[in-house]
Amino acid sequence: MDYLDMLTRLGASSAHPGGFSATLSQLRRFPLPSGSRVLEVGCGTGRTACHLAGLGMRVTGLDIRPEMLAKAVRRAELQGVQVHFAEGSITALPFEEGSFDVVLAESVTNFASIPDALREYCRVLAPGGLLYDRELILAGPITREAYDQLAGFFGFGGLLDEEAWKEELLRAGFSAAESWDRLPFGRPPGDDLAEHPDPHQLMDQGAILDAAVWQTSLAHDELLEAHQASLAHALFLARK
Repeated sequence: MDYLDMLTRLGASSAHPGGFSATLSQLRRFPLPSGSRVLEVGCGTGRTACHLAGLGMRVTGLDIRPEMLAKAVRRAELQGVQVHFAEGSITALPFEEGSFDVVLAESVTNFASIPDALREYCRVLAPGGLLYDRELILAGPITREAYDQLAGFFGFGGLLDEEAWKEELLRAGFSAAESWDRLPFGRPPGDDLAEHPDPHQLMDQGAILDAAVWQTSLAHDELLEAHQASLAHALFLARK
């Protein structure tokens, strides 16, 4: 079982660095105008997408995994919000150029070809549109062995430092790029769930007793603890 399989089986809703606490903090600092056309890429089980819909946004959630999308659709029904969900890849978005005012990503872009994904985000944004992308970043020197371990376990298409992210954003066609909220990687996901419990988490039947799920979870924790000094996370803002 790989990392994304584990998240799918558990119905994890805020696995990105900083969790739902980081999402709420971001929206307080950078509030989006009501009615904004928002695309959340890699929406997973739809927690952020449904939250944004509840704030009055016109939200589209995209994910490559149909199992995640099924849970997102159910979440929207339970919360009584309208979200359009679509299946697709972040490197080949199934939307017309200029379709959105905002693209939101929460620890998604690392899992594909970063240059290809960023070009697609830029393409589907309207002129002046904004990208908010929170990602795991390199915070210090790392050996090739450690890099390969992290990339192999998570299935990363790349793992960049802060300046390299901004360079890639500009190469992708954005007119400006900046970073905010750089923080060490380390807050346990359980802390975030305790602060912001998810009443609509939809776990697969039997997942809680599946040894493969917990073996993968343990391997995840051990790997991040071993390389914690080399990792951080940050929010990248880019304007088309």
